[in-house]
Amino acid sequence: MSEYRKEDDAQIENISIHVRLQSLDNVDLNNLVEHLLEKKPELYQLILEWFKAKQESLPKIDLNKHLVSINDELLMEYWDDARKIISEFNEYGGGSEDDEDEACSRLCRISDLIEEGNLSTRVKLEFLDDAFEEYNNENSGLEDAMMDVFFKICHTKEEWEYLVKKLDEHPSDWRKKLIMDIQREHLHDDKAYLEERMKKLHYGMDYWDLAAFYVEKGETHKALDTAEQGILKGEGRLTELFQYLSDYFVKKGDTVNLERIVQTALARKHEEKPMLDRLFEYYKNQGNYEKAKEALLKSFEFAGYKGYHAEYKRLKEFLKDSDWEQIEPKVFNEIKDKNVYDYLWICLDKNMKKVVLEVILNPPKNKWGFVLENDFDEFADKIKKEYPDKIIEYYLQKAYRNIKGGNRKTYSNAAVYLAKVKNIYTNIIKDESKWKQRFSDIKSEFKNRPAFLDEVKDL
Repeated sequence: MSEYRKEDDAQIENISIHVRLQSLDNVDLNNLVEHLLEKKPELYQLILEWFKAKQESLPKIDLNKHLVSINDELLMEYWDDARKIISEFNEYGGGSEDDEDEACSRLCRISDLIEEGNLSTRVKLEFLDDAFEEYNNENSGLEDAMMDVFFKICHTKEEWEYLVKKLDEHPSDWRKKLIMDIQREHLHDDKAYLEERMKKLHYGMDYWDLAAFYVEKGETHKALDTAEQGILKGEGRLTELFQYLSDYFVKKGDTVNLERIVQTALARKHEEKPMLDRLFEYYKNQGNYEKAKEALLKSFEFAGYKGYHAEYKRLKEFLKDSDWEQIEPKVFNEIKDKNVYDYLWICLDKNMKKVVLEVILNPPKNKWGFVLENDFDEFADKIKKEYPDKIIEYYLQKAYRNIKGGNRKTYSNAAVYLAKVKNIYTNIIKDESKWKQRFSDIKSEFKNRPAFLDEVKDL
């Protein structure tokens, strides 16, 4: 009975509150809201969101102005919430993941308001002033998220110019780049962009930025001249510059200049292989076999880590049989010295499985003197049918090394290797009794390691 009575009392109390609220006139209702806001300031944001949701039913007001007013206030409310966290992050050089998620959530809400498009320029500039106070500290770890919002919030010429002003108050290479992006893409101020761009032509990407600008303007000669300067003077990444120039000269059929920029790539030790590959394709398409062969053999020298197998196949496919017969032994031996993994893949292609077995059972040492053995499992899998007993011992050695490591992770690794051993015994040798005996011996040997036994219980 008492439980029913409590429910009835609660319902009566709720009814009483609703009745009392409905009895209030506008003045009293306003006083109540003011009182609640004084006690719980966080309700202000909820009230704004309520007004926003109810905007169309509000009587006799300019809906657009009303929405702008609400969104302006909401933006600053969301920013205040985000700023509390960002400010603390700036002080300590970061913070918890939960707080970071909360700050990003508030910035996302600001982005949502921006996408609606109902914000005044006044509040946007006010937001930029406030937000840059935190951004300029550059210690919160949330700078990228903030900059995304800065770029989203600007739409008018006035707003973009104000963002440029804020960026320029604390000059840096990164900010200069952002300013140039704004001048070029949003303000369409070619004169200001070029003036700023010409002051900073150091990296390859600086030259490419300028070259791309000239390409957009249809000024091909200036674009080519800039790209030529870039491949000679630019530091760092030069990929786009070499690509642009090679595309142009290939399209024009300009063999002399294509060869020249390939030599530049070799001299500067940038983009050697991509440019030699481009030269190979160029001569191949022209039907110039000897020149294509020369470029392809030179490209082979720059194959890089684990790239020799593909180069070997490409040489074999392109070269004439007489040339391949003469060149192949030298290429094969070079690969053996340069990368044992590519060498083993080629050995498999040539059906030299016994050589593969010898290498993985007696792995060579790398140039630092460490034995190379961790990545040979895929080769062991390829030859297990031909040499099942040897590969069983190979995998058992791997299993034992992991068991001795003595933790759940290494035990799990050991279980993987033991599963491979079981597979060979049961599916290749087809002698399950030998597996059971071997597995029983292993469990007996490590009977005092319950975690290991738990990991291998399904075997």
